[in-house]
Order: sequence, then C-alpha cells, then structure tokens
Amino acid sequence: MKKLLSGLFILTAFMLQAPMLNAETNNMFDNASATTSGVSQKIDLNTASVTELQTLPGVGISKAKAIIDYRETVGPFLEVAQITQVKGIGEKMLSKLQQYVVVNK
Repeated sequence: MKKLLSGLFILTAFMLQAPMLNAETNNMFDNASATTSGVSQKIDLNTASVTELQTLPGVGISKAKAIIDYRETVGPFLEVAQITQVKGIGEKMLSKLQQYVVVNK
C-alpha cells in the first residue's frame, strides 16, 4: 500500500510540473527567436549608422566602420552582394546578413 501511495504521489508531482516545464520551454524558444537577430526590420546598407550595423549578426564595431568607410570611399552600395567587397566580409558573412539588409537606391 505504501509503494502504491508513494508511486501515485510521484506521478502526481510529475503531472503538476509538466505544464510548467512546457511553458518554460515555449518561453525559451520565443525569447531565442526574438533575440537571435536583434534586427526588427531590414537595414539599408547605404544609410545605416555604426550602431544600426552593429545589430546585424557577426557585425561588430570594426566591421560596421569598414562598411561605412567603403560606402564613403567607393560610393553607395548598388546591391547587397557588393558588401563582400568590404574587408573582412566574405560569402559566409553575406549569407548571414542577406535576410537582414537591403540596398535602397
């Protein structure tokens, strides 16, 4: 009888925790998707500031400054793929950034 009661007690405890664990898991996924990019709308490479560029994945202050330096030296970007001409940005980085940036002419 004691084994049956203790088994029921443990089972009840698990059943009570399951909705809480599920809610915590859902919140973790919601928070992860909200903060993965840090970008709420596409950023224009031709007008973005250093601060705006730093919100892009993999772009720190040095890459942000390099993007602006390139823009000021060469002229406005004509297409997003042109960002690979900026020192330190290659095809791999381009694939990370494409969904977050735009070039408005």
